[in-house]
Amino acid sequence: MGAGYTCMKFLFIVLNIIFLLFSLAGIGAAIWMFVDPSIPLHFTQEANDYLVSVIIILLASIILFIVSILGIYSVSKEAKKALVASFCLLLIIVVAEVAAGVWGYTNRDSLELHIKTSIRRTVREDYYRDDSMKRSFDVIQSKMHCCGAEGPIDWTKEKELSMSISADAVRYRIPASCCRPEYENKEDCIKATNLAFGSKLNMTVIYDKGCYSLIMSELTENICVIMIIGGVILAVQVLGLILALILACSMNRSHRYKA
Repeated sequence: MGAGYTCMKFLFIVLNIIFLLFSLAGIGAAIWMFVDPSIPLHFTQEANDYLVSVIIILLASIILFIVSILGIYSVSKEAKKALVASFCLLLIIVVAEVAAGVWGYTNRDSLELHIKTSIRRTVREDYYRDDSMKRSFDVIQSKMHCCGAEGPIDWTKEKELSMSISADAVRYRIPASCCRPEYENKEDCIKATNLAFGSKLNMTVIYDKGCYSLIMSELTENICVIMIIGGVILAVQVLGLILALILACSMNRSHRYKA
């Protein structure tokens, strides 16, 4: 029992070091999601729901950090109470992750529609009413090299546009963030983004692709990676739960032998 017990303790410490790394990565990701407005995940949920999701990820990462510290301490000091606390917290995280995965799988069909609706609403309404959303969408258009929801023509269709009426024409403005880098803040960009209705769009200066298709393409490309990483993390956590149970039982036996 001595050699096997020692091996399990060593493996449990290694797993908790991995949990520690996972937790630090999760905290970093949550902070990144909070401060970076160009992350396409903004459009997968409503603004308030997205903020709640980021907070949940941050809290889960902090709990996992506590789990790793308790786990390492419990086996190094033979502290059964710390081991039980570590097991309970880890079980809560595993249950929450499984529930989130099931929810995501069952609602996968509505996700694409929600993203399309969210991006369209941003172009039609939020861009002109919410300064933070305006800055965020400008960053997305610049970084992803896209314009509008499904194309630059989206900026010409909506009533909420910033328009000025002259004697003979109605004009509309396309955001300067739609201009390609080589034309940004130049006269060509100003001309291409300030046009009369009916004028031909200058696709040499502004991006011709809509943001919706590029965001969906990026999410689709990364979804497999996310699922694999999530599966590996879940498997490691389940292994940690199993080892915690075995070690808790072994601690009882070792304490009896010492007595």
